[in-house]
Amino acid sequence: MTSDIIAIWAGMLGLAYLAGAGLYFETAGKRSRVSASHDFGHHARLRPVKIRHLR
Repeated sequence: MTSDIIAIWAGMLGLAYLAGAGLYFETAGKRSRVSASHDFGHHARLRPVKIRHLR
């Protein structure tokens, strides 16, 4: 009885691992296609503040 339960849990964990790996590689493929100019997944660069001088 216990060996059956262990086999069932091992099968469930194996399927969960495969599903997680599939999701990881699917999202990694989408990230690599995005242009780097959009700063996707990176911190936005700080831009200097423009100060208007009132005359």
